[in-house]
Amino acid sequence: MDTVQDAIIAEVEAFSAAWNLADPQRAATFFTEDGVRVGAFGDQQRGRAELAAAYRKLFEGPMAGAALHQERGTVRLLTPELAIWQGGIEVTGPAGPPLKGHVVQVMKKVGNRWLVLESHPKFFPPRPAPHG
Repeated sequence: MDTVQDAIIAEVEAFSAAWNLADPQRAATFFTEDGVRVGAFGDQQRGRAELAAAYRKLFEGPMAGAALHQERGTVRLLTPELAIWQGGIEVTGPAGPPLKGHVVQVMKKVGNRWLVLESHPKFFPPRPAPHG
């Protein structure tokens, strides 16, 4: 990778691919061993085992058959080993309108990878219907 930004965005894209394969174990490998996720539905996980279990519940439950798209987003380097990635997300499923939102992640350089230390995905509430 040419830059830190390219390396982080490549990890974000690879995570989306794992999510779209509904592979909970692989999705959890994008987090540090002590990674934290505060999910869009308010659930919280700490560590890869809890993350994999939570992704399994999502992929077999409310997100079964859904697809994730994450924008390229932006990267802000904090230190040589820490950065913030943030960007828009959209989850489309077999039924219902797409869920749109935003995610903020603290990324940590571990070896030659940038892993998620902490992730906070949030969905935007639906817009109210226009009156008229």
